[in-house]
Amino acid sequence: MHIADQDTGNLGANAIVAGSAGIATGAAMSAKMRGSKQIAVCFFGEGALGQGLLYEVMNMASLWKLPILYVCENNQYNEYTHYRETTAGDPVARAQAFGIETASIDGQDVGVVYSTMLRLAERARHGEGPAFIICDTYRYHGHHVGDINRSYYRSKQEEEEWKSKRDPLKLVAGRLKGQKIADEKALAKIEKEIRLEIETGVQFALDAPYPDPSEVDLHVYA
Repeated sequence: MHIADQDTGNLGANAIVAGSAGIATGAAMSAKMRGSKQIAVCFFGEGALGQGLLYEVMNMASLWKLPILYVCENNQYNEYTHYRETTAGDPVARAQAFGIETASIDGQDVGVVYSTMLRLAERARHGEGPAFIICDTYRYHGHHVGDINRSYYRSKQEEEEWKSKRDPLKLVAGRLKGQKIADEKALAKIEKEIRLEIETGVQFALDAPYPDPSEVDLHVYA
């Protein structure tokens, strides 16, 4: 669940809501001090908007013009509670209060997400400071494997509407066909290849041996 790959710049997930904000801001500060032209990108859910750490680091990032993008994936629900019941006011205004560049976009639209991130990444890379992006999206399934009966906090109709009308894969596929970039045959081939890649990856994980007991304290620093 909590993966990391430092060779490719993935500093890892953690079990603390908004905890990644502090880690990513530190990485952005490191990039600026080293003059590496790197940027940090921090992903978190809308539930993190209730955590003080996020505002502390956004304040520092704005003051020091750190190269970081704070990306809020608003999937509408903090586990089982709609975010409007837990988040007062306009979430974007919270970042604007620190003088941070902001954007509120449709997180289901691949093209919009790409173009927005590209613009703000280049802005940060050129020393113009942080940005805060809210991507409105949706969690099709439960918050965890046991969250099966979701009728007590959201309707089946709501889930089906997001799946049928706002699914990002269907939207981008429709756009590719409309622009005659790809036809049904090409898209079917892509889907088949991706499904095979996923199935192969899952099988690789299932077949992998358990770690040797001698590794229990590997990479533990305290």
